[in-house]
Amino acid sequence: MRILFFFFGLIQAAAFAQPPTKPILLKSKNQWVDSNLDKDGWKYFQDQYTNESTLSEGDEEYSFVPSLLQSGKDLFSSLTGFSFSIRRFRMKGLNNRYFSQSIHEISMNQLSDGNIPWANWGGLNEVTSNNQYATGLKDNEYQFGGLGNSVFMQLNASKLSPQTTVALNFSNRNYHQRFAFTKVWAENKYGWSFATSIAFKQGLGGQLKANAFNGFSYFLSVDKSLKNHLFSLVLLGNKQANTRTAAVTEEMVSLTGTKQYQPGWGFQSNHIRNANWQFNHHPMLLLSHEYNLHEKIKQVSTLLLSTGEKFNTALDWYNSADPRPDYYRYLPSFLKDSLLSQNLLTHLQLNPTQLQINWDHLYWINQNSTPDKRARYLLEERVEQSKKIVLNTRYRIQLSDHLLLSFQGQFRTERYTYFKRINDLLGAAYSINWNQFAEDNLPGNTAIQNDLNHPNQILRVGDVFGYHYQMNLRQWLMMSQAIYTLPKFDFNAAIEYTATSYQRVGKYRNGVFPQNSYGASIPNYFSNYQIKMGVTYKLNGRNYFYFRTAYLTKPPLVNDLYISPRISSLIQVDMVNEATFMNELGYVLNAPSIKITANAYWIRTYHAMDVMSFYHDGYQNLVNYALSNIGTKMMGLELSMAYAMPGGLTFSAAMNAGKYIYQRRPNYSVMADNEPYISEKGVLYIDQFPITGLPQLALYSGLAYRSNGNIFLNLSGSFMANQWLSFNPIRRTYDAAQNLPANIDAQLITQPSALPNALIVDFSAGYSFRIKKFRDGSGYYLQFFLGVNNVLNQSIKTGGFEQLRFDTPGGDVNKFPNKYYYSPGTLYSLSIKTKL
Repeated sequence: MRILFFFFGLIQAAAFAQPPTKPILLKSKNQWVDSNLDKDGWKYFQDQYTNESTLSEGDEEYSFVPSLLQSGKDLFSSLTGFSFSIRRFRMKGLNNRYFSQSIHEISMNQLSDGNIPWANWGGLNEVTSNNQYATGLKDNEYQFGGLGNSVFMQLNASKLSPQTTVALNFSNRNYHQRFAFTKVWAENKYGWSFATSIAFKQGLGGQLKANAFNGFSYFLSVDKSLKNHLFSLVLLGNKQANTRTAAVTEEMVSLTGTKQYQPGWGFQSNHIRNANWQFNHHPMLLLSHEYNLHEKIKQVSTLLLSTGEKFNTALDWYNSADPRPDYYRYLPSFLKDSLLSQNLLTHLQLNPTQLQINWDHLYWINQNSTPDKRARYLLEERVEQSKKIVLNTRYRIQLSDHLLLSFQGQFRTERYTYFKRINDLLGAAYSINWNQFAEDNLPGNTAIQNDLNHPNQILRVGDVFGYHYQMNLRQWLMMSQAIYTLPKFDFNAAIEYTATSYQRVGKYRNGVFPQNSYGASIPNYFSNYQIKMGVTYKLNGRNYFYFRTAYLTKPPLVNDLYISPRISSLIQVDMVNEATFMNELGYVLNAPSIKITANAYWIRTYHAMDVMSFYHDGYQNLVNYALSNIGTKMMGLELSMAYAMPGGLTFSAAMNAGKYIYQRRPNYSVMADNEPYISEKGVLYIDQFPITGLPQLALYSGLAYRSNGNIFLNLSGSFMANQWLSFNPIRRTYDAAQNLPANIDAQLITQPSALPNALIVDFSAGYSFRIKKFRDGSGYYLQFFLGVNNVLNQSIKTGGFEQLRFDTPGGDVNKFPNKYYYSPGTLYSLSIKTKL
């Protein structure tokens, strides 16, 4: 580490030692790009890499090569970002916490799980396209950035292109119609700028019979320019409710004759009803102030206030048969007698409604099981409420023509409240706040109580039950960055320090953990740092070579630190920071007719943690598998190319060839929800196993045509391979292998499950024309865009997982077979937009 700090200081020292030079005027292209068209290919091959360098008359003409700029997506991301997403491709094999998304310089990554809540601003395509990008370890002037890529969104009204836009969209995706209206006013003579946008989405039925989608997005931005100050207010949000899809087994596909089978819905009084909904609404208010203290010094400060709720609905039951129609005991494969199995198979094929939820039957049981109509079944909401306050300040100092310094300070506090809430009692009169998994404990034991402070609590619709706790998360951040530009070389270095604290506050005194569940827990503190450096050699204005390196530590995610936060404040014993080391080496060719990018990367992570919760047949209970000391290695090569041919044709190609594996053997410990102690410890035998959930080999090629008359056509194909299902840790333990019957080969249960290769063909077309022209050169425009994905109408496996339940005594992997997600075949989206 001393070497890294030494180089960081050396770059800044060398920068201060350089004599001043005459200014070079650099102009960068700043075009407003329609987000819908840019996303799907309209602007694939726009020059996104270099700026235009001009010399004022009388300046010395020495060899100064412009630096690499990236106002839009890099070529690789532009080509593959949409096409590879069907197989859940992630750049460099990294997980979500290593990607960054910011709005007004405030990171949107959540401290709880590292995820970016894209749905919070979904639907606002017309205003959320004003972005800057930094791929990999590339420098940026705003933040340290992520290892995968970083996106910086600016929503100031004065920085959006003046427009009046009306957009209509028709699709067979999860939503079927979309309407959006956007109005951006130019700054008036009093220094005020305004922008607003609203969008509606809705869908019902379609390729998935029980699909439903309703969404309303809103946006307001107000700017006030006052001398060298810019004051901004931004309000945005997306209120959305939609049904969810579930993974299914191959047996269910065979029984129903369709890969679009979904077990989460059924008929109630001859009307479709879905049990699996999700709701999300997190409005955000941002107050920003930009202050030009000096012609070379700029201060930007932003305050973020956000509050909201999201929840998923699901069926819950007590002392009753499992209501899920795809429960393994209800299927032919469960029956060992071949005649009975065949009879059941025939019966289900003749009565397909039995493979859906029988809502009327659930109501009947609730109303007839007990005289007082206590609920055997109910529909629950698994709720997460959040409140966030973030204050961020950054100074940008152009110390000289060659040296740019940035300093950032940030304070963040996030409060999450988790609980279950009764959505519908399904005809019952009440329920009781009991833990059914603790019923087998000693007679008279209080373990059955979910909340000892309110024993035997009677529950009605809207009441909280099951678990109820709060997570208070805080983080202080400081960052410093230097970017030093020379005629042939660019240097950059950045260092960041964070201090993070986690604290659980229990609202329930759980009957199993009465001493470790109620009230505030002892806070956990983490100190972390990140450092990165890079150098770019500018051979000329077209050829660039770069090398970048980084070392960083991150605190464990709060969801991976606490073993079972639903019921206790117990944490993993091996509480350490996650560490990552990354190198990348690359080349960029940016010529008028051809663009090439090549990037080789090598990444190691150490001491990662994870917690998996699931029903364990051996314990006959919900258990929590706490994993620690997880190590991974990701290495690979990203290539992309776009070649502009005569006649308006452009050929493009991209490839990611990676090898992502687990290193070492992680530790695991098992704790059941109804036992206050660790019942099992050991190691997972997954050293050199492939990292699951994403393709490690992905290829893309496309041919695009763009005419002078604004006609755009693009045909592309994507091939994805080397992808494995998320694995069950039980199958990779010593006990699982030792307890197998003699006729079972251990390789059958330990080898990872692979997905078949996939070839996807996509097509897109666009047409834009001016319907009216004004004397000042402006006009009214009408645009059409058609995107067709999966032209060959394949229903491929897009992902899946090994079920976490496992037949440990018998070693039968088919008792709980793999579950898969399937693509719905050909999808289309037709957009019609008018810009006034």
